[in-house]
Amino acid sequence: MPATCSSRPPAQPVSGWRYWRFAADAGRLISVSQRGFSWEPGAVLRARCVGGGHPAPDPGCSCGIHASADLASLREHALCLAPGVLVVGEVALWGRVVLDDHGYRGQLALPRRLWLVGGDQGGDLRTLEALRGYGVPVATMADADALGSASAATRAFLAMSGPGG
Repeated sequence: MPATCSSRPPAQPVSGWRYWRFAADAGRLISVSQRGFSWEPGAVLRARCVGGGHPAPDPGCSCGIHASADLASLREHALCLAPGVLVVGEVALWGRVVLDDHGYRGQLALPRRLWLVGGDQGGDLRTLEALRGYGVPVATMADADALGSASAATRAFLAMSGPGG
């Protein structure tokens, strides 16, 4: 399907789903696919194209803030996840929004709801409290619900294969 672009006002955002790592030391959500991109609590994230020199998102480029259309579509990307504290969430995308075969790419975004996936061995309460700093509803979600077939066993394998594993 060719990419299509539309303009969405903040009052009528598109809802999408994405994964993040949670960096406890920084207290921030970190993109799992774009190194160095963090989501600051309470701040609107603005997309930028790091290589194209044009406003993001652009239908002819892969730039923009990525989100899957729904949780089921997001699960198709679960095998690409790095080990660590994992968060899944629903995001609001507005401004320029591109729809393509992989989901949405937005110009502006904010989390709407966040779920801590599985558990991080005793740090759950601290992590949940830190996630509340985003000012959105926060809960927990089982590995199987967040990841589908890439469940707890896959995450355990990734953790063993990661740094120090």
